[in-house]
Amino acid sequence: MKTAIITKLSLLSGLLLLVLGAAFAFAEDGDESKVSQSWDKARVYVPGSGTAVTPDKLKVVKPAPVIIYMHGCAGFNSESADWGEHLSSLGFIVVQPDSFAWRTEPNCDTKAKKSGQFPKAHGMRQQEIKYAREAVRNSPWAEKNNIFLMGFSEGGNAAARTRLAGFSGIIITGWRCTNSKNPNFDGIFAPKETPILTVEWNRDDWQTEATKGSCSDKFGDRPKATQLLLPGNGHAVFDQVKARDAVAQFIRDNLKQ
Repeated sequence: MKTAIITKLSLLSGLLLLVLGAAFAFAEDGDESKVSQSWDKARVYVPGSGTAVTPDKLKVVKPAPVIIYMHGCAGFNSESADWGEHLSSLGFIVVQPDSFAWRTEPNCDTKAKKSGQFPKAHGMRQQEIKYAREAVRNSPWAEKNNIFLMGFSEGGNAAARTRLAGFSGIIITGWRCTNSKNPNFDGIFAPKETPILTVEWNRDDWQTEATKGSCSDKFGDRPKATQLLLPGNGHAVFDQVKARDAVAQFIRDNLKQ
């Protein structure tokens, strides 16, 4: 009798955990019907023009490789603009979804260098990646077999966490792929065959006790994962020549004909 009662309690506990897990997953997400706003208001940089336009105003002579760039927790800034201008000058189309087109709450305090104020942002960033990838695939200006994903800080976190297959490569900056307190943020979750480049500093003021570590610790048996480790303390990486060169070379090395 006691065994039967214990078994029933175990089953009920397991069911409760599943329900709570589903509720948590739902709570992370925004209203999926509004994610298109992040695409509609995206900044798109095209070869030959240093000025960003929205996708509906995009005009190109011929299809080109595309980099979907996920901005940091504070939204568009000099880091996102610099990467957009630089990579487009190399012949790539850079699409930067606007996360704040469908939410108003920031997930960080940039002065205090702390994040986590709006946890729902992480689920929303995953929706943005998925929507942007499909939109790019359906765009006449994109080389469908050459779509890359790149992210910085919160956007780098999002890039590391995507499980979507089909990216020609994923570039992670401003995030160390580590969270000892939450397995949902600990590691790189893309298919193992996806080429990965991580660009990190030796030290980063945004690090916490839980996020000490390095993306390279999470490579495991990934055959196409590489890291560029910058000496010193920093977070953004664009102003480093080695970082710009490594990103450009990574994209060129993984272009499909």
